[in-house]
Amino acid sequence: MKGKKKLAMFLALTMLTGALAGCGSSDDTGSGTGSTGGDSGEKEVVEIKMVHMLNAEMDVKDNPVLDKIEEELGIRLVIEAPPVNDYWTRTQVIMSTGSMPDLMLEGTDVNFEKWSSEGLLADITDDIQNYPNLMKNISEQQWGDTTARHDGKIYGVPRCNSYDYWGFMINKEWLENLNLEAPTTIEEFIEVCDAFTNDDPDGNGKDDTYGVSLGNQITDLRNDFISTAYNISLHVGMPDANGDYVLNQFKSGYMGYLDTLRQMYSENILDREFITHKASENVEKFAQGRVGIVGASGKSYISELETYGLDVTKYQYCPPLVLEEGDAPKYMMPPSNWCAFLINADTDKKDDVLRLLDWANSEEGFILTHLGIQGEHYESYDLDTRTLVRTEEQELAAKKVCGDMFGFANAYDGRPLIEGGATEESTKIWRENVDAANEGVEYYYVPFVKCLFSMQSDFPDETEYLSNLEVRYVTGEATADELNSFIEEYKGKVQEYSDEYAEFMAENPVEIKKN
Repeated sequence: MKGKKKLAMFLALTMLTGALAGCGSSDDTGSGTGSTGGDSGEKEVVEIKMVHMLNAEMDVKDNPVLDKIEEELGIRLVIEAPPVNDYWTRTQVIMSTGSMPDLMLEGTDVNFEKWSSEGLLADITDDIQNYPNLMKNISEQQWGDTTARHDGKIYGVPRCNSYDYWGFMINKEWLENLNLEAPTTIEEFIEVCDAFTNDDPDGNGKDDTYGVSLGNQITDLRNDFISTAYNISLHVGMPDANGDYVLNQFKSGYMGYLDTLRQMYSENILDREFITHKASENVEKFAQGRVGIVGASGKSYISELETYGLDVTKYQYCPPLVLEEGDAPKYMMPPSNWCAFLINADTDKKDDVLRLLDWANSEEGFILTHLGIQGEHYESYDLDTRTLVRTEEQELAAKKVCGDMFGFANAYDGRPLIEGGATEESTKIWRENVDAANEGVEYYYVPFVKCLFSMQSDFPDETEYLSNLEVRYVTGEATADELNSFIEEYKGKVQEYSDEYAEFMAENPVEIKKN
């Protein structure tokens, strides 16, 4: 139980409200000072101090990308890059001591609301209209991430991502060995998981496989390839079956979903170690041939296969499951950002910071901050096709000057830097597979929903207990009566927040599109 309790405590803050704007990486990084080189000619050089999360390999000293920014913009970046594992601790210390730099990468949750209401962050509501690249590359919905609840003003520039969507990967060889097809319904899914667990799908004569493993994308029992069949999502904003907007625990399909996981757990066709997974252990098991199904991003599943050196032709991407045959699979599509850049309210360089961020959201800035300098760090890049040509040596060199975390925008025109696989052949397979999988799916485009953030901090003990209770229910250690009784008690406590959520969604309705 110790491992389960630790998992539940870690996940507690996300169970009731869905995923917050995600920020993080497993890499470590050091700190240092930005480049002081570069020839800015007659331009007056403005020094901007910032705190940024960077790859461990990136060296901010004598950096040609930073030199190029200084040459182009007359802006010298002086960067503090705390180790990634300590990044959020460091930013908390910075803000608590009143030593915020001109610019800082941060999340936009409870602390963002606190700092903006205390006057620590620059109000840029009326400024951003003067920066065309910011207005063009960041959508109205994405700006909602940096819009404060207390006054409706904008206090940061979103680090925009492209839309993502979650289905699952399945081992095609196992399907062929057992004369099965990829499941589309929950019932078919359970049958395939049973066969993958008990019918020796890899033919090695050993009882050493599981049908499915969860982790990484599931945080606290939710995942968007099983749960959306029950109108439950990792992301806030999915309506219930009747169209009402209520918390996941109050939805009509809530117990049905947990009962499905409970059944699979009791029948031992769900990898029982999932409750102690950290990050991507489930995908590692999939790559090792120990598990036949894992959740996956339709945007990047094939690059994940290539990362593990797998033959991409032996795996299939599938859309989310449905309850009944003929139902449309559902993708949740919240506006995608990766944190935001917050500006010090007391800086006298606000316009220069916005000028930097505007340039970084241009075609030129997007390419330079992600790829480095052409000829040195890559051979060619086609923005229209998202095709990159570079050698292994250039790729290693690029990690030292920009890495994959330096960029100020993670999407341009709504698309990521690279699409598909590492080769033309794998990219073609990716496109054909995803296009086929996504035929007939429904896309639920939702706004940034921030009205539930304070509920997490107002009821920490209850949130933790409920998360523990759900895990215990799935593993058979708690009864339905125990779970339902606590949910009814909690429902009364959070009614005010639940009402505010329903009101917000009524004013900001989900846009549903069918492919």
